[in-house]
This record gives sequence, C-alpha cells and structure tokens, in this order.
Amino acid sequence: MKLDAKDFKRLQWAIALLVFLALIGGASLWSVLLLQKSGEQDFKSATGAQREIRSKLAQARDEEQELREKIGRFQALSARGYIGSEQRLDWVETIARIKAARRMSKLDYEFAPQRPVDASILPGGASAGGFEFVSSQMKLRAHLLHEGELLGFLAELRDSVRALVQVRSCSLAPIDDRTIRGNNAQLKADCTLEWITLKESK
Repeated sequence: MKLDAKDFKRLQWAIALLVFLALIGGASLWSVLLLQKSGEQDFKSATGAQREIRSKLAQARDEEQELREKIGRFQALSARGYIGSEQRLDWVETIARIKAARRMSKLDYEFAPQRPVDASILPGGASAGGFEFVSSQMKLRAHLLHEGELLGFLAELRDSVRALVQVRSCSLAPIDDRTIRGNNAQLKADCTLEWITLKESK
C-alpha cells in the first residue's frame, strides 16, 4: 500500500503528536535519571553525615570516660590528703609515733625545702592541669635489727601520712663499731625519700 500526499497530510498531526509524546517521554526519563542521581548523592551525603555523627558520638563517650577516670583519680588523691599544702608537722608526729611503736633505737632525718618534682621522678613533668606536683626530699638514717624493720617502717609510713612517699635510694650496711650499737641494732640504713604532694598552680 502506497501513501500519497493526502495520507501524509492526514497523518502529520498524529506524527507530530507522536514526536511530542516521545520528547515528553525522553524528558521524563531524563528527569527520573537526574532525580535518581540526586537521590543517590543525597543518600551518600546522609550516610557520610551519619558516620561522622557516630564517630563524634563515640569520641565524646571516650572523652567522657577519660574525664570520669581523671575525676576519680583526683578524688582518690584528695581523699588521701595528697592535694594541698604540706602537712610537715603531721609528718613529724607520725614518724615519732611509728619510731616509738616499733622501738627503733635510732632514727634521724632531715627535710629539704619543697621543690617541683623533677623528670627523674615524674617523666611527664611537674605540671598537672591547674596543679603542680611538688616534693620534699628527706634524708633518713636509722639503726635497725634487720632489713624487715626498715620495710615495716616504710610501709606504715606510706599508709599513715598525707603524701606519696617514694624511696629514691636506700643502702644498708652492718654496724661494725659495737660502741654505737643501741638495743642490739645490727644494721645502719641511709635512705633518700621523696614526699610528693599536689598543690594548686599560681
């Protein structure tokens, strides 16, 4: 069947409508593809934002836990009396009480002036936020019956005073001169102790 000019004339509106509908369909498909791409980008952005929020939330929880631990340590130090001014009079009275209770024949000591804790004691330095670690060094000389007497004295001292007492050095030697022996003492001790406290920075 052949189509002549009259047939084409009759079909032109149908063809035009078909082309128009094809254009609309193509535009609609293009719009759908653009919307899909935009939706994928929005989904990726939302997923990334969600991951970032979760990461920040986890970091905040970690920081909260760390802060709670620091507060706990601070409260423990405060409860032990490590924070604040030195209680030297209390220290002296405690030493005298322990010496008398343990019937130690000789115990001499001398405190040096207070100073910031040096790096050999605290590698991180003396600064601790708004506080500073300070130490008073004590030279201790004692006559002992045996090594256990010194260990017992130091253990009781640490449990009784409001300071962190650390042994810096300690040497023991036999007492050779019997004329200086007192109460059957067999050993002489020469120790260096650090009495550490925490004070508010100026």
